[in-house]
Amino acid sequence: MLFTIAALCVGILAVPSGRGRAETGFLTGKLDFDPDPTPRVEFRCHDDGSVEMRRTGLPSGLDNAATVALAVTRTGFDISIEERVTPGTAASAGLLESELVAVNRATFVIPGLAQERYHIKYNSDATSAFVALTLSNRPGLTAVRNFPA
Repeated sequence: MLFTIAALCVGILAVPSGRGRAETGFLTGKLDFDPDPTPRVEFRCHDDGSVEMRRTGLPSGLDNAATVALAVTRTGFDISIEERVTPGTAASAGLLESELVAVNRATFVIPGLAQERYHIKYNSDATSAFVALTLSNRPGLTAVRNFPA
């Protein structure tokens, strides 16, 4: 009987915390230029649960041939975002040299989020920048976080 009780206690202690499995998705940003180059991330919640995220203050010298991509890992209500910035050439982007323009902002849409409170960590190795915030995904809600100077 004691052995059964001990096994039951060990089983209860060994159960995972219930955060769920981690799912990673990849997003590519739409690049443009923002006159305010302050390094920041902006979140805007939409009616369908998706969240539009704008990353402003990308490294100088980028043009519209570059690629800014995110690896978004969701574990329950925790979201970890890793930014990747890859400069490009006109030829690799299928553009003429005259079509290249400077960019400093990337816009992404994170789909399929419930109307819950999410803990978000955003990391950019390219700029050595990190921010963390809590976002309540409610239609019309916006949140802005500046990267520390």
